[in-house]
Amino acid sequence: MKLSTPSALVSAALLACVPSTLALTAEQWKGKSIYQLLTDRFAPPSADAPARTQDLPAVCDPKAQTWCGGTWLSIIDKLDYIQDMGFDAIWISPVSTNIDIATPYNFAYHGYWVTNPTTLNPRFGSEQDLHTLSNELHKRNMLLMVDIVVNNVPSLSINDSLSTEALQAADVFWTNPDQYHPYCPVNFSNLTSEQYCWLGDLKLPLMDVDTENPFVITTLQNWIKNLTSTYNIDGLRIDAAKHIPGVFWPGFCGAAGVFCIGEVYTGDVVFAAEWQTQKWMDSILGYPLYFSLVQAFGTPMGNMSNFVQIGNAVLDMPDPMVFGNFLENHDLPRWLNATVDPQLAYNALIAQFIFDGIPIVYYGQEQEFHEGAGDPYNRQALWPSNYANTTTYNRIKTLNAVRKAVMTNNTMYNGQNFINSKTQFIASTDYDVAIRKGPFVAVLTNRGSPSQQVTFGVPNSGFDSTSAVIDIMSCRSFSVGANGTISVSYAASGYGGMPYLFMSQADVSSINWCGLGSQYAFKSPNATSSAVVMNPSMGLLGAGVLVLVAAGTLGSWIA
Repeated sequence: MKLSTPSALVSAALLACVPSTLALTAEQWKGKSIYQLLTDRFAPPSADAPARTQDLPAVCDPKAQTWCGGTWLSIIDKLDYIQDMGFDAIWISPVSTNIDIATPYNFAYHGYWVTNPTTLNPRFGSEQDLHTLSNELHKRNMLLMVDIVVNNVPSLSINDSLSTEALQAADVFWTNPDQYHPYCPVNFSNLTSEQYCWLGDLKLPLMDVDTENPFVITTLQNWIKNLTSTYNIDGLRIDAAKHIPGVFWPGFCGAAGVFCIGEVYTGDVVFAAEWQTQKWMDSILGYPLYFSLVQAFGTPMGNMSNFVQIGNAVLDMPDPMVFGNFLENHDLPRWLNATVDPQLAYNALIAQFIFDGIPIVYYGQEQEFHEGAGDPYNRQALWPSNYANTTTYNRIKTLNAVRKAVMTNNTMYNGQNFINSKTQFIASTDYDVAIRKGPFVAVLTNRGSPSQQVTFGVPNSGFDSTSAVIDIMSCRSFSVGANGTISVSYAASGYGGMPYLFMSQADVSSINWCGLGSQYAFKSPNATSSAVVMNPSMGLLGAGVLVLVAAGTLGSWIA
């Protein structure tokens, strides 16, 4: 798509010719899960997906901050890898033209230094290539989310950067100085400053676009309408949404006609809630929940009470089911860089997938990448991992699969299905927590890997007394005591502070999980019995092959 002039963008005749998108709403995104990737770093160029970058490095070193060759076509090469984990959608980095020269921070391989929103970045492919990626996703019943940069334009100097001559020489789309806010350094403790001053720094200032200018507003609305329609885009992730006044976004997202989720970097739950209460945007990324998960599971014996407090505040927002739940992204440290204990990471992963919201996994999280304290070190190439079936890969696959199973089966709890039920905190201690979401009860701990002679009793779990429940991650059976109490122990050698994700035996049977089916006789439940015959390589961690017998048919499932 090349719309090189503002007059072309606002052409009513052009817009009338553009086919409509599927226009997925926020409601239709509920229950989905998203895989976030950087186009340049997810999959290498191949014979079918040649890179449009010369002299690619032999080794993709994130410290070099240069292109490594990934394209929209090379994403297609590895869609099986994403779909096999059970994801419904991919979120790709920005598609628009970026500054294409070396800067003090080297090159714009990430796509966020947009100079012209209305043209595609040739580094990532052609117009046909982006069409092809969109079409291939939709053939698989997967969705396409595109990252959008509206707020800023890169410059190599603050001095005279807003002169007409400098803007024309920089080959940027907005060439009129009146289309920018005047320079001021951003003060991150003042919202007005965040919205009107410049991001970046003195080495690479990011000129702040004046989104109150009527011509800018009209131009951007027509551009985004054309982009989503032309490439059949299903959703937008809005970069730096917080840095533009909220009143701008309803018109922009309304013109886009698709689900919008904004980056609002804040731990302030009240401010985060305004994005829905004020109807500025469908949803935002769940930074308040993320910060609480870091405090709870980022270190052994962390602050669990803060997770409960912030989690309850998030649940009071108008529609937390469309908030984006994440543990990593391109701006944050890799989880395992700060938290080397895999048990803690596993507990946080269960919370991410079971809490109200849309789980978002950043590429490499499934490969247990641990090098990456932040930008640029958290932006490694994925291909050196050989796209392996790691333990975390398989856990994510299991979580996606069981979520889909209960949604497909319309499994009910208290008259509500998974989508419509609201997460509840049903028990907690300083180091343990139990949350109920639809048919699931997640029992989590931040005690870490070492075994401890400690038990955690969860009363009023919602399960029937004296019945059986199954930990669907390990397929072990547990008994339910009086008052619906479930008791878990952290004393087992090799199991220690692992999480549990329980469902009733009846519900597990209804979705044909863990070998429960018409030809399977279940053992009497107790705290140590095995619910299925496991592959010896699987252990108790859910990282192997379970043999399923469902409706008389023998099959296999990677769990």
